[in-house]
Amino acid sequence: MVKLKINIVSIYSVAKKEFEDNIRNKWITTLITIFVILTIATSYFAGSREADSSSLGEMEDTITVLLSISVILIPLIAIMLGYATISGECESGSLYVVLAYPIRRREVLLGKFIGLGAVIVFSTIIGFGTGGIIIAVLAGTSEWTSYVVFIGLTILLGLLYLSVSIFFSTLTSKRSTSLGLGVLIFFWSMIFGIILMAVYLGGGGSYDELLTGETTFPNWMWWAILLSPMDMNQVAVLRAFGIEEVFGFSMEFPSFMTLSLLVTVQLIWIIVPLILAYYVFERRDI
Repeated sequence: MVKLKINIVSIYSVAKKEFEDNIRNKWITTLITIFVILTIATSYFAGSREADSSSLGEMEDTITVLLSISVILIPLIAIMLGYATISGECESGSLYVVLAYPIRRREVLLGKFIGLGAVIVFSTIIGFGTGGIIIAVLAGTSEWTSYVVFIGLTILLGLLYLSVSIFFSTLTSKRSTSLGLGVLIFFWSMIFGIILMAVYLGGGGSYDELLTGETTFPNWMWWAILLSPMDMNQVAVLRAFGIEEVFGFSMEFPSFMTLSLLVTVQLIWIIVPLILAYYVFERRDI
């Protein structure tokens, strides 16, 4: 049995550097500001559809609108943070300097993931958390526990795309290539639902019956969603809030599509690319 030796101090040093670099580059401040403004603006938009157009929307209404934005914004941020972690430093030559010190490649990889992951975690909690507190004070706190779950699922989505992006960065020699691969997986998730719907309709499914609630999606479509991080995140958030109708579209989830299943699969999506990144980076010629 091969023992994987790591130095916690080295990992902490790399993670700390990544986190502090992003503070100096104003990344965290920018992300927090975006998340706060996005949450409040989304809540106001949700409230404008109600009778009192001057009020903020309730948490459930806000999440319905916010979810469609966050599943696009968070992956893009994660990709931008992670795409140049290895390929960018290799291209600039700074990785040679780092590896000249007594530090293993696995420690560099883990340190970068933890440091950049901390950027996502910190900015998401403070940004969405602050916005959520404002909404809770002004519009009510009935769904605050589910909102905490939403923040956790948002962080999970960010870490997922960060892990995939770092893997692509170890796989390529140029940052432009790793960025292109990251954008490719992003658009894959964007169009995956459309592809599934096209296959469903092409196989004789009825769109009108779906809208009226006369029929539901077949089980194979729900299992296929596990191949798309964005779709998984959206379904997980809807399950957490117990939302079964989105913009007038009725959603009836099968019993097996549980929140625990969706979280487990997303954790696998995080772990597997990191393991692949480790094996690729350990064998890479620097």
